[in-house]
Parts: sequence; C-alpha cells; structure tokens
Amino acid sequence: MKNSKKAMWVGIAATAAVVTIAAVLAYEEDAVDRVGSYLNRQRLKVKFKGNGPILKVIDALDDNEIDTLLNIFDRTGSLKDSALDAWDDVKDKAVDYKEHIEDKLK
Repeated sequence: MKNSKKAMWVGIAATAAVVTIAAVLAYEEDAVDRVGSYLNRQRLKVKFKGNGPILKVIDALDDNEIDTLLNIFDRTGSLKDSALDAWDDVKDKAVDYKEHIEDKLK
C-alpha cells in the first residue's frame, strides 16, 4: 500500500475513534443526568413518605420542578437551623446574664 492510502486509513480510523469516544461520553453524561434526576426524585419522596397523593404528584413533576422543590426545602431547612441556633444563643446569653445578676446580688 502506498503511504497516501495508509495515511487515509489512519485518518479514517482516528476519526472513527474520536466519534466513538464522543458518543460514549454523550451517553454517559445522559446516564449520569438520568441517575441524578432519579435520586433527586427519591430524595423528595422520602420527605413525604407515606403520603400517597403527594407521592403521585411527585411522580408527575418534571426534573426542573423537582430541583426547585429540593432547593426550597434545603433553604428552609437551613433557615430553621439558623433560627434554632439564634434561639440557643439568646437562651445562653439570658442564662449568663441571670448568673451575672445573681453574683452581683450576693
């Protein structure tokens, strides 16, 4: 075979390899997205465990709506934690102040 034919076959093989790799990566990315969507849906279902009508609604939601709901739950959970932490701080300061006043009165 001549060098030009060898070069052509090497070019075709390289192109086929690149196309194959691109197809595999695209498929894997799609598979990762599908698995992520499934896991998010299951995470939301766990929050409403035992509530049949809501679970049916969750099944009818699309992936963007599921993501939005999970973001809302994550934010409200962190707000709840922040409020509880602030309340604990207030309580601790009140106890410290009470002890300080008791020491002054002795």
